[in-house]
Amino acid sequence: MTDKKINAKYTVEGRVWINSENFAFTGQGKIELIEKIKVLGSLRKAASEMKMSYRQAWQNIDKMNKLSEKPLVILKRGGKDGGIAEVTEFAENVILAYKNLQTAFDIFIKEQTKKLNI
Repeated sequence: MTDKKINAKYTVEGRVWINSENFAFTGQGKIELIEKIKVLGSLRKAASEMKMSYRQAWQNIDKMNKLSEKPLVILKRGGKDGGIAEVTEFAENVILAYKNLQTAFDIFIKEQTKKLNI
């Protein structure tokens, strides 16, 4: 074994999520799920594209809907072709708020990494 020194460069990292009543209301994955639902119009298709089970996707949407004052996604049962998932205007506001927070957080993280002196 050699005593060769590795010149490591450190960075500050983190993630943003919004909590409600001590529960994770939304974060990057849930925002991505809502955005995919908006594009695909289907919870099942969005879950599949994210390599997530339908049940997990449904639970995420159900929990967010229950934790918020207004629903983010309205699920309508379908017939032979499946159901329809509708992203609400409130969800659009949540997405925008989350992305604004994420942008501010990314700037903060870069600033803190520059200040890191270890």
